[in-house]
Amino acid sequence: MKKAIYVLLLVASCLGACTKMDHEYVPYLASGETFYTGVPYALETHPGRGRLEVQFTQSKDPNVTRYVISWNNGKDHLDVKPAAETKQKVVIPGLAEGDYTFEVTAYDKAGNASTPKSAVIGGTSLGSTYESGLVVRKVSVYNSMAGILLDFASVDTLCKYTIVTYTTVSGTTDSMKYTKGDAFLDTLKNASGALSYIQLKTAYVPQAGIDTFYATQSQPVNVAAGKYVCTGTMKDYTSTSITGPYPWNITLRFVTALQLELVDNDYSNDVYHKILSAGSNSYYGTFGVVFNMDKDYNVVSVVNKYGQPSSGGRSGELDPSGVNKFDPQTRTLKVKYWMNQPGATHRTSFDETFTMK
Repeated sequence: MKKAIYVLLLVASCLGACTKMDHEYVPYLASGETFYTGVPYALETHPGRGRLEVQFTQSKDPNVTRYVISWNNGKDHLDVKPAAETKQKVVIPGLAEGDYTFEVTAYDKAGNASTPKSAVIGGTSLGSTYESGLVVRKVSVYNSMAGILLDFASVDTLCKYTIVTYTTVSGTTDSMKYTKGDAFLDTLKNASGALSYIQLKTAYVPQAGIDTFYATQSQPVNVAAGKYVCTGTMKDYTSTSITGPYPWNITLRFVTALQLELVDNDYSNDVYHKILSAGSNSYYGTFGVVFNMDKDYNVVSVVNKYGQPSSGGRSGELDPSGVNKFDPQTRTLKVKYWMNQPGATHRTSFDETFTMK
């Protein structure tokens, strides 16, 4: 009898407990059981011009019938059908330049969605602000007896190519496309000997980008810039032991379209005038020659790179009795000038001819 009473009490207790547990879950089961479809994964974004590409690996769930890519907190979206390929690449057009957050949601035919916030990634749409920050590939332009020499600096892998457009000897327009990323030299053999500028257009593709962006620039050219052999005479009025270094290898280096600085290639490898002091190589300290020219390549003044006067009291001055002109046909420059020290005292006179290599 006691055993029967115990069994009845145990059953009643279990029924009471189960009723209480079901009561607690009733609000969550009112709408039925929730199903989630498989989640897309391996998301990437690739920037473009006013657009970007969203890439993802499709869910392995065979019941998925569509994907929805949403952004702007769900205000904008794009429906995508499953593709035969495992990876989907979807271009989102019409995006203002800026950063975005995208969510990719998978749906089955019953309307069940993948787990919310499980496939989210950021991306960037690029435009005029990004493009305005790009710079053309750096190139130094020199003249030579073989033609116009282009000295290109190295660039990173984002730079895909540079197009150089120029005027030829016949007056037509020509262009060259350069894709090499390392520093290198090239010669435009058919360029005009009186070239005043070149047009540069450098193409960039951002990291993992889908579009090309450009930097453009019109770069002035001074056709008197180049490598030369300098011959001539010089006289230092203060010392007979100081004599000229001729023949002397130099570069007339571009500063502006109307200004060149004289670089000593034999001794200092800098903007100094080389001399021989008692037969030994030397140079005038705090004195570097700068030629100012007009548009017709007349030398209109000679100044000291280090000041007029420099800290050592030295300055440059053009001697108007010289030819003082660059000839684009023969590619020679003839110029006479003085180094003054101090003030207007002509310490040294120079009468030099620069013959282009």
